[in-house]
Order: sequence, then structure tokens, then C-alpha cells
Amino acid sequence: MSVINLREIRGIGPSVEEKLKVYFGGEMAALTALRESRIAEISSIEGIGERFALSLCRNLHFQETGERIQNFLKTEDAILLYNRTTDIISKFANTIYSRSKLYLFFPLPITALEKIRERQETTHRAQKLVTLIQASPYSFKDYDILLRNLSPLKEQVNQLDTASRIIATADREIYEELTANEVGNHCEILLIEESEQVSEIIGGYDEVIWIGSDILIEEELSNTITISESQRNDLIQIIPEKILGFFARNKIALESISRMAQLLQTLPSLELTALLGEINLEMLIKMGNELVNLEESGEPTQKFNEEYSRLLRAEQTFENKLSEVLIGLNEELEKKLQDTTVHLEGEKILALLKGITEEDRRYSGDTGKAELREYLDDELYLAVEEIITRAEEKLIKRLDLKSDEIDFLVGIFPRELRYPVDPVDEVVNRIKNYLRQRRAIKSFELKVTLAKSLKQFEDIAKSALNYMLELDYHLMIGKFTLSYNLVLPRLVEGQGTGLLVEDGRNLFLIQQEQRGVLHVEPVSYAIGELGKIAGSVNGERIILLSGANSGGKTTLIVSIAVMVILGQMGLPIPCKKGSIGGFKELHYYRKASGQMDAGAFETTLQTLSQMIMSPHSRLVLADEMESMSEPGASARVIAAFLDLLGRSSDSVGVFVTHLAQLIAKYSKEKLRIDGIEAHGLSEDLELIVNRTPIYYKYAKSTPELIVRRLQQVSKGKEKDIYSYILEAFDS
Repeated sequence: MSVINLREIRGIGPSVEEKLKVYFGGEMAALTALRESRIAEISSIEGIGERFALSLCRNLHFQETGERIQNFLKTEDAILLYNRTTDIISKFANTIYSRSKLYLFFPLPITALEKIRERQETTHRAQKLVTLIQASPYSFKDYDILLRNLSPLKEQVNQLDTASRIIATADREIYEELTANEVGNHCEILLIEESEQVSEIIGGYDEVIWIGSDILIEEELSNTITISESQRNDLIQIIPEKILGFFARNKIALESISRMAQLLQTLPSLELTALLGEINLEMLIKMGNELVNLEESGEPTQKFNEEYSRLLRAEQTFENKLSEVLIGLNEELEKKLQDTTVHLEGEKILALLKGITEEDRRYSGDTGKAELREYLDDELYLAVEEIITRAEEKLIKRLDLKSDEIDFLVGIFPRELRYPVDPVDEVVNRIKNYLRQRRAIKSFELKVTLAKSLKQFEDIAKSALNYMLELDYHLMIGKFTLSYNLVLPRLVEGQGTGLLVEDGRNLFLIQQEQRGVLHVEPVSYAIGELGKIAGSVNGERIILLSGANSGGKTTLIVSIAVMVILGQMGLPIPCKKGSIGGFKELHYYRKASGQMDAGAFETTLQTLSQMIMSPHSRLVLADEMESMSEPGASARVIAAFLDLLGRSSDSVGVFVTHLAQLIAKYSKEKLRIDGIEAHGLSEDLELIVNRTPIYYKYAKSTPELIVRRLQQVSKGKEKDIYSYILEAFDS
């Protein structure tokens, strides 16, 4: 059933529907994104997280195809194996997108062979991509570091940081137009019609954008920039943050995309296009070159413009520079006064100066200074003034002020004999306001420049994210294939069911082998019609697997289950060569712990009955089901179920059991019994086992060997116990 409306998808209400339509530009585009499982884009929408996006994609997939994980994996134990398998694969992913997409690629019944083969094509591309990267100057680690920075791109927030900016005009028509459009949502707009109001009204703002040439300002203001009337409709000229916000909020991800483009440029372009599609790498690299000039805060970087950097440094360091110069000034002044021999000793001059308190000055005006002047000559006053002048010049130099800016700082230290010297508040405020306003205006000019440069990259940035996320998915599959030495199996439909594996290995044991814990022995095995076609066996579909304890029986059926799961996911499997005579269902039953009670026995019978009644081709793998009851009863029950299963001509089963001969005795069908044999103990007292089953050979579980090993490694009374048990085997 094809879904034609978003509201048909389970989980989508009016609010989510509207969000999807707005983001993707329409209902059909949103449906396409959901069908293509573009989780990164969908989850970037406000209020839609990754899990919800994944559930929506899964819901749509099920509603349109009827496919879900339970269609193929028919037991909880099978689903558990699937989860363990995907956990291994997902460790090679760098993004949530890749992990989420993997979880949409659950194994499918053989009836969906065309789709499985499409997935195999994806695997082919992934393997090819890995090969290309291995031959390039960069390693997988170089890609991984950048890919981990990818995340859904955040849209621009509605509320922009423009509180320090006003738009001013003397034209009423322009004023009314701006008030009514988007500009009025972000900035205060002033209509100023009388020239005497201008400086008073706009002087306190950091950024003033004056629209129109008839500016009514007699004096030049440091906080004002003029744009023409024709530019009022260009939002970038007035609110560049509208563009910059997107790039600032996503700077880390976008810079990583740009650097990824540089890595991808080293790969053969035609092969890369064939694998992942077209992408303009040159544009992405240019985007990265522009992003260097933008801070994550949305402000220009200091490196972008020397003048902006100078103003910003002066503004940010003003207080510290002033404090440093002031300390030096007062130290020099103190030393000068202490060294003076004019009329009074220096210490007395200092005491006298310190005694002239603010309260004295408030009530006596300059009386104290006038009296002091009687004791001091003009030479000292000139020396003090020179000290203050040098301090002022030092501050100008340290702030790196230009010649036309010096007037804003002149007079910051009073030209009079006073100790300690304090800066004049009025002048301090004047220079601070100037620096803040000039920096703000310069920042605005640079933002406009940056917004114009970056706007051209907005669309390609969004498409590039999807491209890079797909790249990560391919790398995940490719690196998984490479790390575990996997191959794609041949999927067979209509030529007999079964499995044929040459040098197969257990995926979970390979993990341990990579950590140096053990060595994995490859196993070749054939079941069903595929075994007969290969000439290995006679095509038996129901097999009893016997043999040594710890010999690898459980490992083998787990390996078979995982290979079928991977193969019908469209992924490669751990073997040298493999063929899967595709199944519509997989039933896997792991070993039960302990003997079942009556309730569990009844539940097991019901589960097996449901499996027998299935009309579909199926692979059944079961591990020691005899624990359902006492051996005699269990053998009879299992034999009966195997007889019923054997009546289904396209069903295959492998059953691990220690009751193989007893089950075969009670079965009405001729069952194949294979065995994994143990040949004794090694010098290290480990079982010597041929892990590959011997066809048509019953193998004992060899408990005697295990007892013998325990007897040899134990001491004292414990050794005597195992020796006594061994005598029972000899009798």
C-alpha cells in the first residue's frame, strides 16, 4: 500500500505534519525523505529527535511494504542474535545516522530478494570505497575524526541577537514599510524628521543603520552606517545574522564537511561519483575557507580583518591597560614627590596631598591646592604634568589608537597635582563608548560581507551533509567487511533451500581473536539441497548435531544463524565462500538453563507448534531442547516435532543434542546425524577437537575426557574424587 498523505503514517499528527511540510517544502518531498530514511534531516527539525525520526521511517516502511523485523526473525533468541550482530557493525559508525539506518536494514525474507540484492550493491560500493581510501594519502582515522563532528544541521532561530541595533530613517514611507515587514520583527525602527533630535536619539546605540542619503546629522557619529534606499529590501544589508546564524550554529559540522571534501579530492573523481553520487567538492572547500572568518557566536573572527581585530583588542583590554598605566603613573609620581627637596620634604608633601580629602575639596574648592602651591615651585608642577602626559601617551600606544581617535582619550588623567591620580570618569566612559560603537559598526560591516559570501553555500551545505552521512554509512559497512574479512554470499531462490559454507567462522569469536584471547578455527558445513548440489551430502534437511562437550556445536549453529541474518540483510558473511538457499523465516532457540517446569514445558510446546504450522520456508536452529523433560520423554517429543517439520519440503533444521541416537530411534523419518569429535587431551590438557562436523557420524559427548582433565589438574582429596569417577568409565 502506497502512503500518499503524511497523516496516514502512524505517529504523525497535525503539528509534526506541518513541520515536515515546511522543512521539506511540501508533502511529497517530506514523504520522499521518510522513504529514503533521511534521518539526519528529519531529526534536525525542531521537536523531532533521532529516535522519533527513526520510528517514523520504520512505520512508513512497514505500512507500505508490510516488512518488519519479526517477519523473518521469528523468535526472541533470533532477534537477540540480530541485536548482537548489529552492535558489532554499529561500532564502525561515526554518526547516529549510520547506526539508525543500519537498524532499518533488518533481514528480509527471500521473497524480497530484489531488495536484498540492492543492499548487496550498497555493500559492493562500500567495499570499493574502503579500497580507494586505503590507496589514498589519508587513513580511516582521518575520516573518522571529521565524521564524528557531523550532526543534523540546526535551522536558524527566530530570535536574532540584534538588541543593540536600530534602523533609522527620515522617510516616513520607508519607516512604515520596514515596520510592517520582517525587519520590524528583529530591530527597533525610528523615524527621525528633525535634525536636532538625531544625535540625542541615536547616540546611545551601538549600531545605527541609517537608510537614505538625506542623513540629518551635523557631526560624524562613530555608531552609524548609511545604506541607500534601494538596499532596504536586501535583508543581508540590514540583518546579516539571518544568514550567518545558520552557519554559526552549524560551524563545527560544516567545517568538518569542508575538510572531508579536501580528503575526498584525493580519490579518483569518476569512481567516487559512481559510488556516492555527485557533489561539488570545490564549493565545499571554498565554504570552509569562508567559515574560518566566522565565530560560533556569529561574530567575525579577529583574523578576518586587521582593523576589527585592533578595535576588539582595544575594547577588551581597555580596563587592564588603563590599570597597568595608572599603577605606573602613580608609582612614578610617588617617587618624584618623595625625591623632591623643594621647600618641604617629600614625605610631608605626600602627607599634605593625602590630607586633602574629597570632603576638603567639596567644601574648600581649590584652597588646599592653592596653599600647597605656595610651597612648590613651577618646576615640580611641570615635571608632574610631564609624567601624566607620558602616561597618557603610553596608554594611547598600548591601545593602538589612531590619530583621529586620540581626542577621545585626551584628558583621561587630570593635569593637576594629586596623589594618587584617578582617571576622569567622563573621559573613561567616552573612550569606552567610542571603542564599543566602532567595534560594533565594523563587526556589522564584516557580517554583511560574510553573509554575502556564505549565502551561496546554504543549499549545498544541506545536501553535502546527506552526502557525508551516506559516506559514513558506506564506511561503516566497508570497515566491518574489512576488519572481519567478510564476503558476500550467493543468495539462491528456487533452486533448493539450505546452506553451504566453506571456512566459516563465528562472528563473536572473531571479536575475541582480534583481542588476542583465542584462535578461531574455520568450519565448513552443508545442509539441505545446496549441500547436495555441491556434492557434499545427500541433501538432508533435518540434521542432528552430536559430539563433544565444548566441541563447538553451539558455536556452529550460532554461526549459521548469524550468517543467514547477515546474508538476508544484504551484508557480507564471515567465511571464505558461502551460499544461502534463502529462507522466509529463521527460528533460533538457544539452550535452556536447567530443566523446565510444567509451565515452561507447555509454553515450549506451543512455540514449537506455531513454528510447525508456518506455511513458509524456514531455517530452524535449536540447541539442546532435551531439557524440556526427562531424556526419554524429551527424545519422543523432539522426534515427533522433527517428523512434522520434515513434511515441509522447503524447511531445514539443525538440532544440537546429546540424545541423537534416542531421537533417531523414535523418529519415523530417516534423520542425518553429524558429529563433532574429540580425540583426546593435548599437553596443555585442552580438548583436541575437530571443529568441522563429520557427516553421517555420531560423536559421543566425551564426558570421560573432561573428567580426566579435571583429575589431572586437581590435587588431594579432589583428585581422589575424579579418579573414582574415572573408574566408573572403565568398568
